[in-house]
Amino acid sequence: MKTKMVAVTALLISVAAHGETELLWHQVIDPQPDEHNAFTDLAWWKGSYWLCFRNGEHHVSMDGVIHVMRSDDMKTWTPVTVLRTQGDDRDPHFTVTDDRLYCYFGVWDTKFGEGTALPDRHQVRSHVAWTDNGEDWSKVHACWEAGWWIWRVRELDGALYGAAYTAYRPKPDVRETLLLKSTDGYTWEKISVVTNKLRAGESDFWLNDDGTMTLVTRTEQTANIFTSTDDTFTEWSGHALDGWVHAPVAAFWGDRVFLAGRDRDDGKTVARVWELVDGKIEPLFTLPSK
Repeated sequence: MKTKMVAVTALLISVAAHGETELLWHQVIDPQPDEHNAFTDLAWWKGSYWLCFRNGEHHVSMDGVIHVMRSDDMKTWTPVTVLRTQGDDRDPHFTVTDDRLYCYFGVWDTKFGEGTALPDRHQVRSHVAWTDNGEDWSKVHACWEAGWWIWRVRELDGALYGAAYTAYRPKPDVRETLLLKSTDGYTWEKISVVTNKLRAGESDFWLNDDGTMTLVTRTEQTANIFTSTDDTFTEWSGHALDGWVHAPVAAFWGDRVFLAGRDRDDGKTVARVWELVDGKIEPLFTLPSK
């Protein structure tokens, strides 16, 4: 049986207090050039690093499955489980709590074409599996509603929140981004509509010291940032950011907020890190990209 391994770039980046950045360590883990391995997420949980990624024939093939691996040093990786449904499983993301590691991912289904046309992508529904010990995983559960993609889930103040966006084909003229809340990780309630403009999509979010929530989202043009007006997260205001920031992910160091995601550079797509300062993003580092 053919072994499927992931091509992952492991990085250690130093960000100095005065804003300078330096790439300290860079390692490619088990490249497998004849397979498409992408859409990664990385988490630290119960003393180990956890990696998840999609494996498929190519970027938009319908055979995607989710691999989960584990490492104690980010250099030697052990396969843990494979999560799969009958659709194209893709873009997995971890959510970490003290006692549980969740893995959320979107699943594209297909619809039959009209006349003699071949089947094509139809809509996404989010799915999740979890583990309490790292070895035994739950079955895969469907989440929320078909036609919605819960892109990122975070535990905030003891509850799980998710940012979901409209996801079906053909792309609608109006696409909404919703804030959802859950107590168990797979049954969800709608809290608010963050935006129904700009065809917003992939998002990440966090709580601020004043109890409000901030959300950064990909749009058709630049990324946009929204902040709730209070701690009920029901009303939002926002503005555009000076950057593409597709598939944004936020990280925090002290009182500093960093964003990573895809950007454009001379017509090429690259992975980049920014710092969020006073409602604006400042480029810090372009990661090894191809």
